Amino acid sequence: MVRKETFLAGVFYVVLAAAAVLASPAQERKVEPRPPYYPGRTVYPAPQAVAPPAFDGAAPGPMAWLSRTQSYSASRVSSSERKGGPRDNVWIPTTGEEFTLAEIQGPGAITHIWTTFRGKGRDLIIRMYWEGSGHPSVEAPIGDFFGVAMGVDADMMSLPIQVTSEGRSRNCWWYMPFRKSARITVAAVPPKDKTGQDTIPLYFYIDYQIFSRPVDDQNYFHARFQETDPAERGRPVKLLEAEGSGHFLGVVMGHRARTPGWFGEGDDIITVDGTVSFLGTGTEDYFCDAWGFRVFSSLYHGVPFLEGRDIGSRLSAYRFHLMDPIPFRKSFKFEIEHWPWITPWPNTGRDYFSSVGFWYQNEIHKAWPRLEKIVSNETWDPAKGRWSVPGSLEAEDLGILGYRSRFGKNVRPEVRLEMPNLSGDRMLAFDTGGEGEFTLLVPVEKDGLYTVKIYLVRAPDYGIATLGVNGRPAGAPMDAFLKTDDLTRPIWPPAEFSLSEVALKRGLNEFRFAVSEKNPSSEGYKIGIDCLVLETKGGPPAASSLTVEQFHPSLSHVESASENGLHSRSGLKVRPSTLLLGASDLTLSPLYQLVDFRSALMVSETSASEDGNLEERLRGGKPSSRSGRSRLRTVEKRERELKHKLFDGQASSPLTF
Repeated sequence: MVRKETFLAGVFYVVLAAAAVLASPAQERKVEPRPPYYPGRTVYPAPQAVAPPAFDGAAPGPMAWLSRTQSYSASRVSSSERKGGPRDNVWIPTTGEEFTLAEIQGPGAITHIWTTFRGKGRDLIIRMYWEGSGHPSVEAPIGDFFGVAMGVDADMMSLPIQVTSEGRSRNCWWYMPFRKSARITVAAVPPKDKTGQDTIPLYFYIDYQIFSRPVDDQNYFHARFQETDPAERGRPVKLLEAEGSGHFLGVVMGHRARTPGWFGEGDDIITVDGTVSFLGTGTEDYFCDAWGFRVFSSLYHGVPFLEGRDIGSRLSAYRFHLMDPIPFRKSFKFEIEHWPWITPWPNTGRDYFSSVGFWYQNEIHKAWPRLEKIVSNETWDPAKGRWSVPGSLEAEDLGILGYRSRFGKNVRPEVRLEMPNLSGDRMLAFDTGGEGEFTLLVPVEKDGLYTVKIYLVRAPDYGIATLGVNGRPAGAPMDAFLKTDDLTRPIWPPAEFSLSEVALKRGLNEFRFAVSEKNPSSEGYKIGIDCLVLETKGGPPAASSLTVEQFHPSLSHVESASENGLHSRSGLKVRPSTLLLGASDLTLSPLYQLVDFRSALMVSETSASEDGNLEERLRGGKPSSRSGRSRLRTVEKRERELKHKLFDGQASSPLTF
């Protein structure tokens, strides 16, 4: 009986265990495989090399040459103080004469140069002369030669050039062979009064090799510095040009912007032996980067220094063709387009460019113009290279008599900086909203029929403008709409609209521009005027020659001009969206400036919410204050006197307020 109960109990527990297993999740029922225990036998045979091919005796591998017996002697020239003491430097005079660092007799090769000094990269010029030549084969500012342009200090890590210590410790490993002799010099660039010292302390050493006989198939090392400032409109920038037989090694390029935004849409153009052999896809692309620049440094390409994309921003970039030299047999030319993003056309910028081109050639290159000064060390002029249409009257410099916009009185004509394809860099822009107009005062020397050329900026949201001159319609409507590309450029260069047989009078003429219609494809009713040109029949442009200087150098009451407004000598502020803006360098007629002064006076007497209809106030309005009325009477009196003198050719005394 007991055995039967025991058996039944066992069966029960077995069934219960089986049910538990069946009820458990699948992953719990999974049985892990056994680990691959080593079975005690050999899994793989012992590795061994295959039979070698025939051996020529030369050890292979990029580092194998270090194990070979060297066939040269090595030495160094340095600034070490051989009499003892801590001043291991030489003293470079700031008067500009060359100081010889080393004269080495060959045959041999310079293999490494290190230098440091407390100064900027364009304070010194380094030169190298081969075989007793009277002109250098290497000539460049010391910073540019060592890979960083624009006279700034910055680190970089390339294969032939390495700079550390925040740009102050400069090294190069260019291989520079010579047969008879090598001479290396430096000279100071800045004058004594700029540096404030008589000498510049320079620390250096130059490592070199000496051979028992000249190197076979020797080519001479060359490096030349060049500057272009400003870039010439319509032509690419030349970074290097060489004659002879050799191969191109690379370039260090410096740049400083005179246009806002991205500057580097320009392509590289390399001409070998008179044939264009390389065409690039963009400035940063040539330097092996993409989508603009950023600071980086690598073996063959990099940007050690980058300030930004504002006017005045500086850049230094390098590209070394160590793995891909470009050979030439007769000549070599390296150019790059200057193409700011803001313009749809290449070679329309006016930025500063510099370059140091590196190359080898089998003979010493002929002499090039000696580097006597460095342009970038001079005072920076952001307006350098600004151009104007010949004989133009810049719209931004013309007095605004009145304006009206559908958007209300707070929408005013405004000066916009839209370089570099605008005459004088700026235009006068206004949004009429479809129901608006504004009037410009245009000075003319004598009565007559004129061809009036109006340069209107074009854009996707610009309307159709009509012109009235002195109350009479002039010319046909002018459609300023243009469907531009998809590259987000704000405007395109202006188009010339020529109006013939326009009657103009001596003195000030009212040019009323109205925009109430638009092209069906246009997105708005805006207008942008770049400039005007007045031409007499069969004659050149008839820009007014009635200048302030014709009367007195101190006649002009305009003290300063800017995008934020200008001030008269009387202290009245002139808002740029309302009155004469004087934004360009043209000198205006005295009568023209009188209109500006009256406008300034009116604005000073009127709040911003009330001065929209300036025309009425200029013609019939009166200042509210006693002093304002008194000053207006003075202006009117002086205006009558000036008109009399102006039209009788007697204006010689200064006009004061």
